[in-house]
Amino acid sequence: MVMEISCPACESRKEISSISQEREISIRNERVRFLEEVRKCSKCGEEFLIPGIDRDPIEDAFRVYRSMHGLLQPEEIREFRKKYNITQGELAKLLGLGGATISRYENGKLQDETHDTLLKMSMNCENLRKLVLNSKDVFSDRKRALVLQAINDNTGQMADCLREFITLNLEENIPDEYRGFKKFDIVKFTNAVLYFCKEGIVKTKLNKLMFYADFQHFKDNIISITGTQYARIPFGPAPNNYDLYYPTLNRQGLVAIEEIEFPEYSGDKYISKQDPDLGVFSDGELRVLATIKARFKDATATEMSALSHEEEGYKHTDTGKIISYQYAKDLIAVRNEAAI
Repeated sequence: MVMEISCPACESRKEISSISQEREISIRNERVRFLEEVRKCSKCGEEFLIPGIDRDPIEDAFRVYRSMHGLLQPEEIREFRKKYNITQGELAKLLGLGGATISRYENGKLQDETHDTLLKMSMNCENLRKLVLNSKDVFSDRKRALVLQAINDNTGQMADCLREFITLNLEENIPDEYRGFKKFDIVKFTNAVLYFCKEGIVKTKLNKLMFYADFQHFKDNIISITGTQYARIPFGPAPNNYDLYYPTLNRQGLVAIEEIEFPEYSGDKYISKQDPDLGVFSDGELRVLATIKARFKDATATEMSALSHEEEGYKHTDTGKIISYQYAKDLIAVRNEAAI
């Protein structure tokens, strides 16, 4: 496209061309390549954007990043809300997020992955119905009835919806090599989270502490502490379905979730709201939990993510797949055992 405007550099009203060029930037420690559209002055060669007309190149980069990681695009969130006549503020309160969170995401800010999972879960008809029915201060009685009617109008066959809900929320609980030869123990999982979150901790670091505790205990005793499966995700190993477990602990009043701001995105900090019940753990389990907490006391989430990327289990497992506890034998040594 060719148009005639004033060049901001030479102020000449010559022909300004719109050109596309490849650009690469770093988003969450990952290089992202995308096409950037800019204006170019044919007289001085200056490249520039027209505010209010041209798209922000960072927004284009975020769109590429979302596509790479299967995150919702802003218009998908907006269309979902409008489908059920829910405002931005109502949806934020429904999901336990900050008041302006949904507005920021719809306006192009890159969302936290946990928030993205919560949004996707709420898009399931039965999940949304339960959220609306259990909401206390989000809707008036009349508005709740209207939202529920919209859900009924859009769900189609309830049998299909129920099957989708079960598939999304339930998983097999077989004590195999992917659980450290132990059935998932929600009591030990919960109290391990409370133990690590006592002074407050960001989600990425919490995921790594849980991974190292379970795998270190398996390395020493051929059995995990919690029976948790750990999936390979971009920022390192994380409890499979952690985006289900952590918000549940929050809704139960066991863990507070505070939204914190980073330069390019927002994230979550978890803080225990009650002391862990250490009596559920054996002496050996407590020793490992204390060792892991002390070992990584001063490590940042970024440092722990980088360290976990060097683990054999992470390197030899495909993204999205479950890491076998058999790789615990190759675990990077954990030193400096600490007293409880």
